[in-house]
Amino acid sequence: MTTEYILYGCKKNQPDYMEEIICTSYNTLDIKKAKKFAKTYRQFVKFRVAAFKMGDMPNFNDRKLINL
Repeated sequence: MTTEYILYGCKKNQPDYMEEIICTSYNTLDIKKAKKFAKTYRQFVKFRVAAFKMGDMPNFNDRKLINL
């Protein structure tokens, strides 16, 4: 099965619950490019990547998914 990656981010001086979805992709290289773009041009400072296999129900509250 394919793994989908979702990049979330928070802008400077915003609380964690205000995070936004920046990018979704099946390729980790796309996620890295989107993270660099968001950090450079959109003033995002906190990031996390959630990964799940297609067909599985995602658990968005799993602390193992958080990469700050």
